[in-house]
Amino acid sequence: MEAYDPTITTSGTEEWAVRRDEAVQNHVGTYQLIEYETRNVEWVFPSKDLIHSDLKLVFGIGSVTAGMLKNEGYETLSDLCRHPRWSRAARELLRIIEKRDIGRLQKYGASDLELLSFYRPEDLTFVDIETVGLYYMYPVFLIGVLQFEEGKGVIRQFLARNFEEEVAILAELSESIRNQGILVSYNGKSFDIPYLKGRLRFYQMDDRFEAFHLDLLKHARREFKPILPNCRLTTIEKFVFKEVREGDLPGSEVPEFYQRFMDTGDRFYIDPILKHNACDLLALAKLLGILIPGEGGKAVSCVY
Repeated sequence: MEAYDPTITTSGTEEWAVRRDEAVQNHVGTYQLIEYETRNVEWVFPSKDLIHSDLKLVFGIGSVTAGMLKNEGYETLSDLCRHPRWSRAARELLRIIEKRDIGRLQKYGASDLELLSFYRPEDLTFVDIETVGLYYMYPVFLIGVLQFEEGKGVIRQFLARNFEEEVAILAELSESIRNQGILVSYNGKSFDIPYLKGRLRFYQMDDRFEAFHLDLLKHARREFKPILPNCRLTTIEKFVFKEVREGDLPGSEVPEFYQRFMDTGDRFYIDPILKHNACDLLALAKLLGILIPGEGGKAVSCVY
């Protein structure tokens, strides 16, 4: 048994308040919409000058050279425009940044996190799904998203109360978030997005996801794999955020609880799944702030 650590706090419902929980209808059917407003949470996003401080984007500059240049006072690409050797390349790179040519910047080596500095917090959509199986031949019954609106973190969960309502939550996904701004997930490139595409194809719906997709799992592995037992979100919460989830439903029990909810209609069985999903979304959004390189992030507090 692990010793009690007084520095660890409990995460969960104290970080949000329900502001809407009702059945709603769209053009294909009805589903349950649950909406929360986050509170007592400080969000961190990349500042606009984050990408400007990465001297390694200049072809020929590696980590060692970048360190030497910064010791000489060349902190940003703009500073590098004064350098006798690197000024021409720095000016060209700044022109590419000004044009927001993401494709070329990726070829220059810009990371996904650095490219976030081109976007506002309101452009981000964190997404996490709950399903009754591991393959997209099985239905998805819950799509959770976290977005930012006027400084507030807002969680919305689209719940299919039975398998017949799945098409309605997929239509809501298609209309409201799928191709807007940036999708942020945790293992979403391998699971969430392919799963959603498979379910969209099942209903002969458009399965294209044109939004820029940022999967934080690879960044978390690079940062924490050498020092943590594993890179599960709950592990990162415990050892990095110093938070533990109280009464969290294990993912392996989600399908059984959902089946019992469909059989009985008892909220006792669906509420733990909703809480689990909301905690995942909160952890994902907080993790983004931890992973922002250097000191380029700016703190944005939600409304209490």
